[in-house]
Amino acid sequence: MGRLNLHYKDGGCAPDGVGLLISILIRYPEVCSVRYQQPEHALTFRFTVSGPEQGEKFMDTLQEALKAYHRLEGHSMRICRIEHKLESGVTLVTVTRDVESMNEREIGLIVDLVRNIAQNIIYDDTEIPEEEQIFQEEVIGQILQSFRDCRLEKGFIAVREEGRVLVYNS
Repeated sequence: MGRLNLHYKDGGCAPDGVGLLISILIRYPEVCSVRYQQPEHALTFRFTVSGPEQGEKFMDTLQEALKAYHRLEGHSMRICRIEHKLESGVTLVTVTRDVESMNEREIGLIVDLVRNIAQNIIYDDTEIPEEEQIFQEEVIGQILQSFRDCRLEKGFIAVREEGRVLVYNS
């Protein structure tokens, strides 16, 4: 598979990390935003859940599942933070993970766990063809592989807004 290069409107090339954020939002409509945090070299995934969530039990279950996954994979995590906050009748769930120990399968696992544990997840009801899902997973894996040892100069956030993916410096 060839390299995927994203370009700005002015013709400049977007960094790999920006492409990673975009691919994650395209592949996983359950993720409402994903942020690259430059000082930590970490990704923060944000999910929106309708109503109050189970709180500590929810976070503990998610944390234990990720620890078990990494034990099976034989990797240790440098950063694994899970937080939630009730805001305007919805719960915002954030999962922060270091880029070095993350792979595309784990991103899918995080999304599946949040979807299954939090039954009332709010997401973009977009139908993505299976071929596109597979392609985006390959792109995510490829970019993560090259992005592990390479930090961006600044942070970025990609958000979903009215069916579009928008990327901002953060």
